[in-house]
Amino acid sequence: MHLLLFLLSIIYGTITSIRNNLFDYGMLKSTIHNIPIICIGNLSAGGSGKTPHTNHIAQLLSKQYNVAILSRGYGRKAKGFNYVETNSKAIKIGDEPLQLKQNNPTCIVAVNNNRNKGVIKILTDYPKTDVILLDDGFQHRWIKAGLNVIITPFQKPYTKDELLPLGILRENISAAQRADVILVSKTPINANPTRKKGMLESLHLKAHQKGYFSSINYKKYKCINTGKELENEEDYSITLVSGIANPTPLVNHLKKHTTNVNLIPFKDHHNYTPNNITHILSEYNKDNSSKKLILTTEKDATKLREFSKKFKDANLYYIPIDIAVNEQEEFEKIILNYVANN
Repeated sequence: MHLLLFLLSIIYGTITSIRNNLFDYGMLKSTIHNIPIICIGNLSAGGSGKTPHTNHIAQLLSKQYNVAILSRGYGRKAKGFNYVETNSKAIKIGDEPLQLKQNNPTCIVAVNNNRNKGVIKILTDYPKTDVILLDDGFQHRWIKAGLNVIITPFQKPYTKDELLPLGILRENISAAQRADVILVSKTPINANPTRKKGMLESLHLKAHQKGYFSSINYKKYKCINTGKELENEEDYSITLVSGIANPTPLVNHLKKHTTNVNLIPFKDHHNYTPNNITHILSEYNKDNSSKKLILTTEKDATKLREFSKKFKDANLYYIPIDIAVNEQEEFEKIILNYVANN
């Protein structure tokens, strides 16, 4: 089986390399738009923390610019171009675009598989847009972003991964040369400085590139229905519902701050069903703790909120996160200077 995956990985890598070469040598054309465009992406097929970083950059820029976010809307049922509203259904427009809109209600958020058509539509409808963020657009080379930011996880950076299907890389690690900024995400707060230095060296940054580390800040649990923050959260036993690519950092965080964590894992971008809710409630009801709750991620909350009536009296919460970047001022200066000068 390993040999078969290895051979398929070689075939896949050859195809993606040919495609990238066609763009690099101008045989396939990337469109340049007359507006600052920042692409936030990755080399892997998920689990790097791309959406929280898109959110972080959107919140930074929206303090002084009119920001639009354009996403493919992975897993959505609706076709073509769609604007995302705070009350949109995740199953129609995608969980991550909805999460981004709910966190950035003043930003335009839209989904479209064709990013060039998406940009044109946004600029036609909202000509005062100052900057567009491409959420997960690094492999969409039909559009030319002015600034490329790629995210790679601390525990398994792209330098230690393999191409699909042997690993989860969507293109060869040499593609990282197209990036202007490389952010190593999910970095432990107490990460060894020597290890961090070695990791930056292993990325073999080019002269035009900057490398940074980012960490997750877990915030107070919020009630899915009311948005009210929970006090004394460490007193509660947790039934954790996770439909993200890598729940390990979250599980590790929770185990440091509470007495009991029962993980119910689902695949990334999972669309929940009534049977799933029944199973979740069954596990929750098995917990005999006097204080207990069902906790989920911010992304999963966009879907579970639609089942709030089925949860009845169960304590249903999600845990918001934000991102902290080392050398924050320098990182923000790169983002702000690019927009100001383009």
